[in-house]
Amino acid sequence: MPEVFDLTHALSQSNKVVQFRQKNVEKSEYLALAEIAKSVCKQFNSILLLGTSVDIYAQANADGLHLNSQALFEYDKRPVSSYHLLSVSCHNLDEMKQAEKLGADILLLSPVKATSSHPELAAIGWQSFQQMIEHIKCPVYALGGMQASDLDDAKRAGAQGVAVSSFQNCWLSFLLIHQ
Repeated sequence: MPEVFDLTHALSQSNKVVQFRQKNVEKSEYLALAEIAKSVCKQFNSILLLGTSVDIYAQANADGLHLNSQALFEYDKRPVSSYHLLSVSCHNLDEMKQAEKLGADILLLSPVKATSSHPELAAIGWQSFQQMIEHIKCPVYALGGMQASDLDDAKRAGAQGVAVSSFQNCWLSFLLIHQ
């Protein structure tokens, strides 16, 4: 399984937060893949966030839940206990405020740059990124077109770090968070 090797390699390079996301698979397959990801992350003492529904997350027992911006407004209170991390993808200030209202621990603001995964969204750029996060208290990571080499630019704009998509179009899809 080359993707497991890729995840192992990425975690050996000091990536400590991984978001597992896999769309369009059956629940049983998602849970099996999440178990593999949990096992690999545990070897490296890394945090695993699952981008899935609250119900599937509860069965998988990972370190945290990741909500996309569509799911964000389905909740009026934090959907996981405070003992588990909650991360949220946001595209505008209203979504960021809702994420804070839910008690999110991590925000991913995107797209900072143009990205093939969301070609319909205009890039916000570093200046808008910086202006938007000035209104937010929790850590914000830059997402969208990011590479590890964008880390310095992100930090200058006030970001905690960058989130880099990896292993796309294969059985395991991850977002690696660099700090």
